[in-house]
Amino acid sequence: MTVPSVTGPAPRTRALRSLGAVGAGTLFANVVAYALFLVLNRELRADELGAVASLLNLVIIAGVAALATQLVSAWRVALHRPGAHATALRTGMVVGLVATAVVTVLTPLVVRLLHLDGPLPVLLVATAMVPTCLTAAVQGTLQGGERFVALGTVYAVVSVARTAGGVLAAWLGWGVTGVLGLTALASWLIALGALALVRSHLGEALRGGAPTQVRRVLAGMAGTSALLVASTIDTPVARHVLSGDDSGAYAVLSLFAKAAFWGPAFLATVLYPGMSRATGSRPLVVALGGTTAIVAVGVAFSALLSGPLVRVVGGPAYTHLADLVPVFTALGGAWALAQVLVFWGAARGNHLVGYLVWAAVGLATLVVVLWRERSVAEVATTFLAASVVVTAVGVWVSVPRGAGDDERSR
Repeated sequence: MTVPSVTGPAPRTRALRSLGAVGAGTLFANVVAYALFLVLNRELRADELGAVASLLNLVIIAGVAALATQLVSAWRVALHRPGAHATALRTGMVVGLVATAVVTVLTPLVVRLLHLDGPLPVLLVATAMVPTCLTAAVQGTLQGGERFVALGTVYAVVSVARTAGGVLAAWLGWGVTGVLGLTALASWLIALGALALVRSHLGEALRGGAPTQVRRVLAGMAGTSALLVASTIDTPVARHVLSGDDSGAYAVLSLFAKAAFWGPAFLATVLYPGMSRATGSRPLVVALGGTTAIVAVGVAFSALLSGPLVRVVGGPAYTHLADLVPVFTALGGAWALAQVLVFWGAARGNHLVGYLVWAAVGLATLVVVLWRERSVAEVATTFLAASVVVTAVGVWVSVPRGAGDDERSR
C-alpha cells in the first residue's frame, strides 16, 4: 500500500516524540547497564570479570531468537494482521522453550570453552530464555503499534532490573553464579511486568486459538539476529583465547563497543514500522545518515578522551588500554550501521546482509582462534575488520542508486 507523505507539522511532531521516547529509554537503559560493569569491574577479580562478561554476552547470543521474535511481532502488528498480539505472545513462549532446550544441551561444551568451574552459571542462563523471549514479544507489539513511550519505558525497566540483580550479587560477594542467578530472576520479574501491558490479549493467547509464527521467526533468525551475535561474540572468543586477566581487560573495553552499537539503535527501532510499509528507500537513508552522524561523533569523542573514559569505566588498573578505546568504539559503530541494513532487509523479507554478518563473524572467529596472536588488540582489530567489510558491502547491496528520489517524486 502507499504510505502518505509526512509533510505536516503533526506527523513530524509525532515522529520527533517517538524518537525522543525510544532514544531516552535506550540511553537510560545503556547508562544503567554500563553502571553494572562499573561495579563489577571493581568488585570482581579480572578472571571473574571475564567469566561474567562472557556469560552475560552468552545470554544475548542465546537469545538471538528474541530479536527475531520482536521484529516478526512488530511486522504483524504494523500491518494490522488479525490476532497479531496473541500470536506474538504464543510465539515468544514457544521460541523461549526451544532456546532453553538448546542452551541446556550445549551446557557441557560452554563450560569447557569458557573455562568455568561448573555448569550452574550456564544453566542459569538457560532459565532466562523464556522470559527474555516473552519480553521481546511484548516489545514487538509495542514497536509495531508505535507505542514508543511504552517501548522506551520497557527498555529502561529491563536494564534497571537486571543491573540491580547483578550489582546486589556482586556487593554480597556471590561471584559469577550469584550475578547470573539474580539476573535470571530479574528476567522473570521483567517478563511478568511486560505482560501486564498486553493483558487484554493474554486470554486469547492462553486459549490456544492463536497461531504461532515460530517458522517465520526461525527463518528470520539467520538474518535479523546476526547482529546480536556479531556485537557480543568477540567477548566470549576473547575469554577462550586470552588469559584470565586479558579477558577481563577485553570485557572492560567491550563496553565502549556496546555503547557505540546500542547508542544509535533507537533510530532503526523507531523507523522499522515505516520500513515495513514504505515503498521507497527514504527510511533507510534517514536511518543510515543519522546513525553515521552519531557513530562519527562517538569515535571522535572516544579518541580525544580515551584516557579519562577508560579510567571511569574500568578504574586506574586499566589506563594502559586507553589507545584501544577508539578501536572498540569504531567496532560497535560499524555494527550499528550494519544493524540498520539488517532491519531494512528484514522489513522486506530479504536477509542478505544478515547472512553477510554471519559469514564475516564466523571467519573472524576462525582467524582469531586459529591464526592470529593472542592479544586484546589482535582480537579487536580482527572483528573490526569484519564489521567494516560487512557495512561497506551491505550499503552497496541495500541502497539503490538515487536513493530517496523515488519518494520525493511521488
